[in-house]
This record gives sequence, C-alpha cells and structure tokens, in this order.
Amino acid sequence: MQLSYIALGAFVVTAALMQGQPGGDPQFDRGRALFDKPFALAEGLGAPAMNADSCRACHQDPVIGGAGSLELNVSLFGNDNGGNGPFTNLPGGPAVSKMFPPSVHGREEYPVGINGADVFEQRQTPSVLGNGLIGQIPSVVITANEDVNDANNDGIFGVARRLAIAGNIEIGRFGWKAQVPLIADFVNDAMFNELGLTTPDNGRGFAGLTDADNVSDPEITQEQVDDIRHFIAMLPPPQRGGSAAPEVAEGQTTFQTIGCALCHTPSLASPLGPVPLFSNLLLHNVMPPDFRGIAEPGAPSGFYRTPPLWGIKDTAPYMHDGRAEDLRGAILAHSGEAEAVRIAYGDLGPTEQNSLILFLEDL
Repeated sequence: MQLSYIALGAFVVTAALMQGQPGGDPQFDRGRALFDKPFALAEGLGAPAMNADSCRACHQDPVIGGAGSLELNVSLFGNDNGGNGPFTNLPGGPAVSKMFPPSVHGREEYPVGINGADVFEQRQTPSVLGNGLIGQIPSVVITANEDVNDANNDGIFGVARRLAIAGNIEIGRFGWKAQVPLIADFVNDAMFNELGLTTPDNGRGFAGLTDADNVSDPEITQEQVDDIRHFIAMLPPPQRGGSAAPEVAEGQTTFQTIGCALCHTPSLASPLGPVPLFSNLLLHNVMPPDFRGIAEPGAPSGFYRTPPLWGIKDTAPYMHDGRAEDLRGAILAHSGEAEAVRIAYGDLGPTEQNSLILFLEDL
C-alpha cells in the first residue's frame, strides 16, 4: 500500500492509495474530484435550498475532508412549547439551509416556513477524516460501553443511538446526534440536505429522491455516490503529534484522572485493530438543565455524540454549535453529565490545566 501525504503546518493527513493500477486508486481519485467539485444549477444544485455548492466547501479545515469554520454553521429550528415540551418539528423538518441560489429572492433570509419556531440551534460542520476507521467499529463494541442507568454511579450515562433502517435496528456512528449509521448514508443525506442534489433510492431512507427543479432525478448516479463514499472511507485520521515532552504525558494522566476519558474513550476495538478516536460514540447530555435545543427520536435536546478528539487542535471552534473558541473554552462549556469533570478541571492548578491542553493539542 502506498501513502500520499497532505501536510499543512504540523497537521498531516495520510491518504491511502491502493497498489495495482497506475496512479494508485482510481475510485479514490474520482471520489476526491467529486468531493471537491462545485456543482452547478444545471446539474441540480439546490431545490432551491442549499448550504454550499460542494462537499469541500464545508469540509476543508485544515485540509479537504476536515471540519468547517463558524460561518459555515447551519441553523436548525423547531418548537418545544416555550421550553415546556414536547419538542415538535415544523413542516419541512428542522434544518434551515444557509444559502439559496442567486435566482431565489431573499436568499440570505430564513424561509417563511419557520414561522412558529421557538427553538433555534446552530450546528458545526464535523470532520470526516478517519470516518472509514470509525465505520469498522462493530456495533457490539459501541453498545458494550452503554451505562443507561449509571450502574457504576459515576454520573456518566451514555446511550447508543438506535435507528430503524429498512426494518432493522442499526447503531448510529456519525453526526452530532449519531443519526447516521454508515458512510454511504452520510453521503446520501449530505447530497440532498446540504447540496440539494437527489440520489438513487437504496431503500435506507437517507436519499433525497425528488426535488423542485427541472433537472431529471436522480441528479447524482449511484456510481458517484459510491465514489464519494470510497473517498471518505479511505481518509485516515489525523496523525498524533507524538510529542515526548513530559508536560504532554502529564496532561494525558490528568485527562484520565479528572474523568475526560469516561466519554472520550482513547480507543475502540475493530477488526483492523484499535481505533484511537478518543470517543465512545455514545450520546451524552452535556448541556445545562435549562438548555433548549433540537430533539430527535432517541436523542433528546442536549444529547450529543461524543466527538472524536483526534486532530482536535485543528478544528476550532468547538462544541455542536461552535460556542467555544478554543480548547479551554470547550472544556468549560461542558455541563450535564460532564459537570463534575468541568469542575475538576477548574480545580486544577495552571500548570496542570496547561499540560492537559498540550496533550489535547498533540492528539
């Protein structure tokens, strides 16, 4: 297996290229070209809503496939009866597209369809680097770490997201609320909800099959979906910095002792070996009691999938809505199940706090 390297400062991404054909892996190359491609209105872009004209437009920080900056956030909306519940989606679903094609009047305004909303929530673009390895983690490994009733009395619960897909129950791995089980589902969902492009129906419920434009459906072929899925699946995670500084080792010890690793599990087992993602892929309530946000079946308001920490220093801002500008702010933004951990961090001396940040920056 050959490796090509894309470097930006201290950040290194290794893109695996299979041997056997000149130029490496043709499907990887086709998928990368599609991920980077700015689609046009004549190809079905927008219907009329969209968040960007390409995958790369949002997933670009610090390299293609990475996270997105604050201005790329997407707004979600709903109604929770003034905080008294229950949460309900409004017609059209929870997502408010950030942009419209130039031909649409009021393209930077929220559409009329959100009238009646009293809950608004921003969502940050997550990185897809390393998602291929995450996809290899067996569901039983994820569910084995559940502690729905806090049996060990540590204040940390953790529940896997269970999704009904084509008559079967599957475990969610991707997305802020672990709402997506497979990379192929992620591609189909993003093609329609982010770009307004329809894809073929594979029976799993993530594809957008029709839209309001004059371009014939599906606007993206199954081969193109497969190529983008392959590209994402072949993107390895960011490499560890590998610092031998004693402060980094001390920070790793602190990470364990104050309880960060209770949710940000250093690695999960897979058939390919340990996956050092620093996440248990479970849902946790990390918001304060008065938080009002978007709820989904199996993922109430305030519950989010523990985000992987590999490459974390290059994906600011942090938390589901980008409310934290830096890593210190991200730690202090934790509440709910992570309240005790946040307090423990605050009780650390400046040297210990700094060592913990140095450790995170080395991931």
